[in-house]
Parts: sequence; structure tokens; C-alpha cells
Amino acid sequence: MNSKQLAAFRAVMLAGSMSDASRMLYVSQPAVSRLIKDLEESLGFTLFDRRNSRLYPTQAAHAFYREVERHFIGMDNLSQAADQIRMMRSGRLRIGAMPALAFSVMPTIVSRFLRSHGDVSAVFAPHLSVELANRVGAQQFDLGVVMLPVESKEIAYGPCYKIDCVCIAPKGHRFADQEKVHASDLHREPFVAIGQQNTVTRFLIDSALRENLARPDERMETLLLSTAASMVKEGLGVSIVDAFTAHTFADENLIVRPFEPSVPLYFGFITPVNRPVSGLAQEFIDSFEAYAAYNFPLTPIEPDEVGVV
Repeated sequence: MNSKQLAAFRAVMLAGSMSDASRMLYVSQPAVSRLIKDLEESLGFTLFDRRNSRLYPTQAAHAFYREVERHFIGMDNLSQAADQIRMMRSGRLRIGAMPALAFSVMPTIVSRFLRSHGDVSAVFAPHLSVELANRVGAQQFDLGVVMLPVESKEIAYGPCYKIDCVCIAPKGHRFADQEKVHASDLHREPFVAIGQQNTVTRFLIDSALRENLARPDERMETLLLSTAASMVKEGLGVSIVDAFTAHTFADENLIVRPFEPSVPLYFGFITPVNRPVSGLAQEFIDSFEAYAAYNFPLTPIEPDEVGVV
């Protein structure tokens, strides 16, 4: 008794005839007949009655089929297990990112990572930081990049960073002649503000303006930094955004200048709590750091530096 004989028997039981079984197995009908005959000789009992050119399974065949089916179910389970092991080796990484990164540099970093890991697939989605923290805590993502601070008992913190925001202005603006833009330069200047939902960054911008007695002409407020950059590009005013967003929009009729006083943006990686960071997730973090360090002045920080406990 061998696997080919068992496969032939199962095919005949499922198809109902030697000819249909041969088509299922992509072998000739005489080959199926020979396999069934050899199996019957090996078992010592008849599997099929042959009447009027048709096959009828015997009672013994039905009993034997139940055992054979268990065998093939086990084989299917082994195949699925092999697929899972293969997926663990090749990997699938679920990444969530705050909009400031998701709509700027992350697509470039993710695509470079996948090109260098040809057997890896990824899920990538933008989410606001608080929502993303909840999703990472619920293990819907393996890795998240959030604006700090966020607090959750269900997440653990990976590397965290600080990067200074910059001033962006439409092409042809007077700021093009300045090496830097100071908060006092924004007094009565048409301005695109970021929303209060960006709590820390908005607070720091407002503090810098207030301390320098600057009152910009706030033309609009928008939640996303990328939307603010789009509005500036359209000539609606100037704005203060993160360096990643400014870098992405820099070639789109925008002027980018350092801003004083410093307005830092804090962000960092998060993972599900009590779950070790996978090797694949760590490789992605390394890829992010290599790209960001080459293109931006990142400063590593500890999460509690921005009130994360």
C-alpha cells in the first residue's frame, strides 16, 4: 500500500468512476485501474463491485475511505503548517503610521524595505496616533509610528526621536531671501495652522508665537500637516510643519526654511506590549533609521521626555 494507491482510491470514491478519477489525477484510466487492483491485493479485500460497466463501493470500501480521508486531512494540515512556517520565514509585516509620516517619507522607506526583502509582504496604513496606539495594542499592527505623547497600557515603546519643524512658504514669497524664519516674522502673515488634535506640536507653535508677540493672520486650520503643506502650495499662506512633510513637498513650488525658536516634533515606534519585537520589525526600524539619519537631523530621545509614562 502506497500513497499513489491511496490517492487513486480516494479519487475514485470522490469522482464515482475510473475515467473521472483519471482526469482528477492527470493519469491514464488503465493506470488508475492498476493502482486500485494493487491496493485491493495489498488490503486483502474488494473495494469495488463492478456491475454493468459501473463501480459500486463495497461496505469495506466505505469503512476504509473514512480512514483514508483522515489521512488526507492530516496531509492537508501538514501542508497548511508548511505554508505557515514558510510565511514565518519569508514574513509579513503590518505597519501603521501617523499621517505626517504616512503621507511623506514612509512610502519610500516601505518600498525600499520590500525591494530589499523580496520574500516579505506588508500591510501599511495611516492612522491618527491615538487610534493607531489602540490598534497596535489590539495587535492589529506589528509596528506603529506615532506622534508623542500617546499613552496606553497595551503598547511598548521602541526608538523615539525629536526633529525640528520648519517654516514653509509659497514660491516667490519674501522668505526666500532669508536663511531662517523667526517667529516674529509671522506677525500678521497669512497663516495655515495645524489643528488642536496635534496637541504638543500645536502648543509649541502657539507658545513660540505668543512669546515673540507674533499674531499671524490665521486663514485656516487643518488637521493634517500634509494638508497644510498643500494649502501653502496653493498660496493660502505660510505654515510650520514637520521636516518630513516639508521634504516631500519641497519640489512643489514651496520654500522651506529653518524656524526659530525650535519647535520640535516628537515621534516614535510602538509595538504590542508583552510581545517581543520580531526580527522583521527590527529590520524595518533599522531601515527607517538609516534612511532618516541620512536625510534628516534626527535626535534620539526617551519617551518620558515628552510626558509619556
